[in-house]
Amino acid sequence: MRSALILLILCLSFSHHVYGKEYVVKKVIDGDTIQLESGEVVRYLGIDTPELFSKEKGPEFYAQEAARYNKKLVFLKKVRLEFDVEKKDNYNRLLAYVFVKNIFVNAELVRLGYAKANIKPPNLKYKDMLLKLQQKAMEEERGLWQENKRNTETHYIGNKRSYVLHRPSCSLVDKISDNNRIIFRNRIDAIKIGYTPCKICKP
Repeated sequence: MRSALILLILCLSFSHHVYGKEYVVKKVIDGDTIQLESGEVVRYLGIDTPELFSKEKGPEFYAQEAARYNKKLVFLKKVRLEFDVEKKDNYNRLLAYVFVKNIFVNAELVRLGYAKANIKPPNLKYKDMLLKLQQKAMEEERGLWQENKRNTETHYIGNKRSYVLHRPSCSLVDKISDNNRIIFRNRIDAIKIGYTPCKICKP
């Protein structure tokens, strides 16, 4: 209850930074992606939910729950968008922090364990807040943190520029410069500070 109250206070304090224009959500694509009435697709900034559409194994653990909760929060509701340094991604999707009234949707998904913090420079506006909420969700084993994934490597390699975590054998590791390379002894240490597992080698 206390954490929910703190989050509400934080959201209220941030509300004056949010763009005043409101958009109606006409479709929820997955746990962290929506489509507006205008047809524009919005990818939530600072977070990553399990993949709902995976060609190999079907939905990832907790993907359907994340999509359902996102739908509960935003579907057919008016949302306000707040942008960071980058306004669009390579797929021409809007990158935004999403608010429904005084609920900071991105943060709420992390707080309840439906999403991981996904730190990608230069979009770092709410980095500390999201990592703090993630740490608490991990400690309480909420949502996707109920899945205990073991370390299968002696170490993992992170890219300090992209905040992506790789297995040592990943084909992308050779492309990481020495200045951007960081070694982690286990995957959880990397995830705690906002690294996202590589979608190719899946550490």
